[in-house]
Amino acid sequence: MALLPVRLAWGADLGIMPADSGDKEGDTLLKATLAIVLLSGSLLATAAEPRTMERTMKTMGFAFKLANEAATPVEALPHLEKLFRLTEDAKQVAMPADKAAVFQEGLDKVLAELTLAKQAAAADDAAKLQQHLTQVAQLRERYHKERRFSLWKLIFGRF
Repeated sequence: MALLPVRLAWGADLGIMPADSGDKEGDTLLKATLAIVLLSGSLLATAAEPRTMERTMKTMGFAFKLANEAATPVEALPHLEKLFRLTEDAKQVAMPADKAAVFQEGLDKVLAELTLAKQAAAADDAAKLQQHLTQVAQLRERYHKERRFSLWKLIFGRF
């Protein structure tokens, strides 16, 4: 889609754009300026987009996978650091009011395990690292079950 050539009378008066309509440089400058304004507006809208738990959790899952697949504990350390930061960020994301306390508890437990995992990785202890990563995976599975909607729980309450 091509932009239509636009001539603004005030642009010519201010000396920003030439008065004659045959100037290609003026058209190019106007198109480039318009493109920059539109692009910067879309970038600002993306930057202002609120964090969502789903996006944060997907990024956490990827960091966990990289840490778990690292060849050595030392190679896992940067991924553990990122996972730790993401978990702290997840604590700041808006959560459903009825489950916020449960999710915060789960994230606190994950942070505790990640702290131990980072210590094991720093000590180059692969066995301990794997043990803590397994615990993180179990916590993830447990607290993801809390997130799921259950028709039976709705009908009969918690059992």
